[in-house]
Amino acid sequence: MPAPKSSQCPDRRRPELEVIFSSRDGYVWASWPDADAVNLGPHEVVAAMMRDFLAQDALGKRLATRYPDDF
Repeated sequence: MPAPKSSQCPDRRRPELEVIFSSRDGYVWASWPDADAVNLGPHEVVAAMMRDFLAQDALGKRLATRYPDDF
């Protein structure tokens, strides 16, 4: 099986906690240093979930800035 393609964050403050995302045969995998990879699902589904997570995160940050006493 070919090695997975991965992207890593260039700003590695705590590499032992870094999640490494890989793509292999149409599926996305997550792994941590010294741990087995976990299949997150089909690329299209995982990409959509990640986009949704990032949008929710951005919204949460905007709301926290606008209403700091509520968070």
